[in-house]
Formats: sequence, C-alpha cells, structure tokens
Amino acid sequence: MSGKEIFLYFPQPQRTATFLRRPQRFLAEMGFSDGTKELVYCANPGAMAGSLALGSKALLWESSDPKRKRRYTWRAVEHEGLWIGTDTHLSNRIVEEALRRKLIPGFEGYSTLTREYFVESGFRVDFMFSGSQGDCLLEVKSATVVEYGAARYPDSLTPRGVKHLKALTRLALMGNRVVLVVLVQRGDAHSFVISNSYDSAYAEAFDKAIEAGVELLALEVSVFPEGFGAPRLLPYATELVAAMNTNQGLHS
Repeated sequence: MSGKEIFLYFPQPQRTATFLRRPQRFLAEMGFSDGTKELVYCANPGAMAGSLALGSKALLWESSDPKRKRRYTWRAVEHEGLWIGTDTHLSNRIVEEALRRKLIPGFEGYSTLTREYFVESGFRVDFMFSGSQGDCLLEVKSATVVEYGAARYPDSLTPRGVKHLKALTRLALMGNRVVLVVLVQRGDAHSFVISNSYDSAYAEAFDKAIEAGVELLALEVSVFPEGFGAPRLLPYATELVAAMNTNQGLHS
C-alpha cells in the first residue's frame, strides 16, 4: 500500500496484537507477542457480529498519557483477510477530512464548520456548517457489519440512537437542513440498509426522520494497516429494509 493510496493515516504510535475476547462493550482482551495480555479500550458500542474471531490480528493505538486508564485503544481487526475499523471515534475525523477536501457532494458551498454543536438542551450534533446556502446540521454514525454485501446499521439495541433520530426529526420539521452520515469502516459493501433485526424502534424512527426531511449519506472507507482509503458513496437500498431480519438474507 503506497502512501498516495491512504486518505487518512492512523494516529501513531501503533502496535499489533491478537484479539482474544470482548468481555464487555467497551473493553477487549488482547494478547501480545511476548505472551502478555491486556484489556484495551473499544470505542465501538455495536455488537460487530460476524467480524470477530479468536486469534484475529488487531491494530492498537498506544497512548502516552500516564493518567489514561487504558493504555491502548483498539483501531482495527482483520477478519478473513479484510481489515475492519473498530474505532468509532475516528469516524468524525474521516468525515471531516472528506468534507474539507470537498469530496462529498452537496457540501461545496459551506465555508464554516463548528464541531459538537449544541442545538437543544441535552443534545448536540457532530457538526454544524454555515455558508452561502444557509446552515446544515450533520450527525455521524458508524457501521461495521456487512451481510450479503450490504452494510447494516444498527447491529445492536441503540436507545441513544433512537433519541438522536427523534431530535434530528424535530430539527428537520423546524426547517433545518439535517444530514445523517453513516460511515462504514470496511471496503466490502456495495450498498447500505437500515436494519430492523436488532432494534425495530430505530428502523421506525429512521423512517419518520426521512419523511420529515432528514437526508441520509452512506460512506464507505477501505481499511489498511496504515489507515483509511478514500471514501466513496454507497447507495441506500430502501427496497431491502423489510427483508433485513436476523435469519433472512437479501435474496430470500
């Protein structure tokens, strides 16, 4: 992988390890070449179903902050030859860089960006853009599960996500331009669906958000040991939503 093919590099320093288990949502146990084991921070609340296997190669970021409870943060895992990003905290950085480089259509006219913008009591969006075409509120979500070539979100219960969608819906009904960006940190998807397999409340809230005018953008980035490839748009496969059940494939 040449440097020119990397859109955004992983923060350094970086260390390789072996995935052993995930005892809870925000922790994973990793093994190192010297035989030691350590719990590392997992910045991904999703289940990552089908992406984790004992003995998989993992990439970790090493923090130099002595006050940090966990020395390492889990960045990516290799599954059947494919690297999958596991750090949802990097999603905002990827989306922001893509917007800065004018790689996402529909955002060329915005000149000012504000991060973590409070829009109402107890709720903030990841970005607020201002420009000649007005303001735009943008929220970023991360997807790591791909089944039958379709990236899926969510892959677990997400009451917080439902709450966010309802807030975005209210903002859209007030006349704001609101965009939901779902970033897929793996390179093997050809489309994106909102899944009703794990959280039907989210799927219902999503339908209402779209009816209210919330826009959806699905982006995919390939993952390599060095970092992320350039983002590309994924089509939203609306006709597949009803078929996306845990035991039912896309072609059934």
